[in-house]
Amino acid sequence: MIGIVGGGISGLVLAHELRRLGVDVTVWEAASVPGGVMRSELHGGLVLELGPQRARLTGPFRDLVESVGLSEELVTASKDLPLYVYHRGQLRRAPLSFSQAVTTDLLSLWAKARVLAEPFTAGPRAGELVGPFLRRKFGGAAYRALLGPLYGGLYASDPDRMPVKHALQRTLAELGVRRSILWRMFRSAGRAAESPPCSFRQGLGALPLAIAGKLGGSIRLETPVRMLRKRRVGWEVTADGAGSVPVDAVVLTCPSDTAAGLLGGSYPEEAGRLSALRYNRLALVYLKSETKLSGLGFQVAFGESLETRGVTWNDSLFGRPGLHTAYLGGMKNSELPDWDDGRIAEIACKEFEVVTGHPAEALHVSRTRIPAWDETWDGLEGVEWPPDLHFCSNYTARPGILGRITEGKRLAATLATAYATGSRPV
Repeated sequence: MIGIVGGGISGLVLAHELRRLGVDVTVWEAASVPGGVMRSELHGGLVLELGPQRARLTGPFRDLVESVGLSEELVTASKDLPLYVYHRGQLRRAPLSFSQAVTTDLLSLWAKARVLAEPFTAGPRAGELVGPFLRRKFGGAAYRALLGPLYGGLYASDPDRMPVKHALQRTLAELGVRRSILWRMFRSAGRAAESPPCSFRQGLGALPLAIAGKLGGSIRLETPVRMLRKRRVGWEVTADGAGSVPVDAVVLTCPSDTAAGLLGGSYPEEAGRLSALRYNRLALVYLKSETKLSGLGFQVAFGESLETRGVTWNDSLFGRPGLHTAYLGGMKNSELPDWDDGRIAEIACKEFEVVTGHPAEALHVSRTRIPAWDETWDGLEGVEWPPDLHFCSNYTARPGILGRITEGKRLAATLATAYATGSRPV
């Protein structure tokens, strides 16, 4: 049996796939609801996403949805919705195709020419950070107005503190990029358009609930794991109300600080490096504003004097009347999430009106955190764990819903193959 610590989307996909492949699993989740950061709540009849705001209806995502019987609950947005950047006092359309790159008013003629020179620049250098790498490839103007805000926004982070080898190298390899990012982006634009933004009628949180339902007694909610003990063969997992359970292998899908706490007794030095990984905290403010805005939302260009990093237009995406989700904090202002809700909400409302011209009312404020993928990941280099201990989380591989599905399926295939061949699940 495989023991999985953490019932977020990573652990759920892994368990679901292992079960499909004929491997017994047990998932322990401390919370009363599965899904981790992938949760949805109803507020006055509106669906609020407490984590990711949308997914992409890719093949792997569609397959997972069909396997848990959620196809009828899917809602999709238009494939043609634009993304905007707030730059030099107004919203400007982000260029996501070659023709848009030529006509956009986001960049000057010189900046556009500099972007088009990207194929003639070299790939990543040893020890290079993402910020300097993107500036060297595309120029400073495109970095400040577009690439920095978009890439940094994925992690609520500062690209000038994110080593390419941790944050970007694997993604470039997966996309088949050897030299030119630009041509790969434009070649992939058509395929991305074939995978529209999607959610569910009751929000993205419906997916982890459906997977957990399929797992039945294999998932134990409100059952925090208190101790992991290495045995001569396998592990012993001790959890509240469940006693000690022997397993052949353990997979940690929980946050790095939780994982470090469980491993500290047996592997103190390695656990210390895990606990040092930095997370960026974000405040999410759910705004109600009757607008006619059409698009995915906007990011804020570097250099603008706003606390807001970006806003998702949930109304335009999935017809959630008047709803918009603003993001504040992150590495740009790491103290902001500690401020009281009223202060954060007031800032979000004022800045939403500055950017869009529409007044807004704050409905709710929540907080989340995202792995920074910065220099603290250097500490994991050279760390060796027992072969029957695995990690499957957004601090070990590509973040995002698709990344979690991909990693969960990959690890499930590895473990199932080990069982099928009669070897230990390593």
